[in-house]
This record gives sequence, C-alpha cells and structure tokens, in this order.
Amino acid sequence: MEELLKYFTTNVTGDKVWIAFLFLAVYYVLKKEPFKVFAHYSEKKEKEHDLAKTLLDSQKLGKEANEFLREHLERHAFRKYYGINADAEMREALIKFHRKHQRKIGWHDIRRAYSNITLSGTKISASLQWHEHLMRWIVTTLCYLVGAYALFVMVYAVLTISSGNTLTLLSLTLAALLLLVTAVIFSSLNWPYHSARKIISVSTE
Repeated sequence: MEELLKYFTTNVTGDKVWIAFLFLAVYYVLKKEPFKVFAHYSEKKEKEHDLAKTLLDSQKLGKEANEFLREHLERHAFRKYYGINADAEMREALIKFHRKHQRKIGWHDIRRAYSNITLSGTKISASLQWHEHLMRWIVTTLCYLVGAYALFVMVYAVLTISSGNTLTLLSLTLAALLLLVTAVIFSSLNWPYHSARKIISVSTE
C-alpha cells in the first residue's frame, strides 16, 4: 500500500491527477479504519455499562447513586431492544400500551411514531400536525407519479424497441426498475405517519 501511494504521488500528471486524488481519498479512509473506530466506540460504551452493573451490584454506593445507575442501565436496555430512548414513566406507559393493543400495533409502530407520542399522566396518545398530513400526500403523489412513469417506460420499451436492439431494451427496463425501487424506498417516509394514525386509532377506543 505504501509503495502504491508513493507511485501515485510521484508519477501522476495532467489528466491522471483526479485518479490520484481518488486513490488518496480511498487510501485515507482505509488507513483510518472507520469500522474499527465504530467498534472501539461500541466496545467503550459496553465497558461503561459493565462498570455501571458492577457498581450497582457492589452495593457500595448511596441510594441516589444506585437509583441513577439503575435508571441508566434500564434506559440503555430499553433503547437497545426497542430502539426508543425514553424515561422510566414513558417506558412503563409504552409497555402497558403495547400489552393492551399488541394485536393491532407492534413495537415498530411505536418506534416509528415515537416523535408524535405524548404521555398525559399514565395515558399514551398521539397527534399529527397539518404539515405532516400535507407531507404524506406529497410523498404519496410523488411515489404514484414515479411508479406510473416507470411502468410507462417499461411498456414503451417492450412495445416499440425492436428485438435486435437488446441493449437499449435492457437499459430502459433497468432504468424503469430502478425508478420503481426508488418509489418504494421513498414511500417509507410515510411509515411514521401511518404508524401514528394506528396509535391514534387504538388510543381513542
């Protein structure tokens, strides 16, 4: 790797300069080993949680410190398993709410709609703002338009392009499929909206 780096930095000229920059960028990323950085951060967090467990089990801390550590560990465990960062009251309310309505909603719905969920006393409720309704229809309309255009391109390619021009047919078909996939992915922006609607529906029963 070092020899390649030396070659590129001493022998590239003119139109090959951009290749050198690209190579240097890739080399920099690989040299920094970003995955190891993330792994190190994750390992550090796990060590902190293990230390908190050890301190809690030791019973050498005061009542307030033990309560703080217990809340820290319970919050971490809840976030790890359910993907939601919530305090003790909200966690208890969410668990009861899910247990009561588990046939109609799942934790994925609660997780997606969490920013729309509020806690009043011990009662879970959800709400949607006007701009969220507007955004839902904008996303839906765009997805339908992109999907319709993709199907049009696909039908056009099949009906008008001769069998001898296979490359053009395949290119248009691939482009249409990519547009369809894009529309499906873009539609995922509406998932939190639909989850919030489900929570609103079951919370008012």
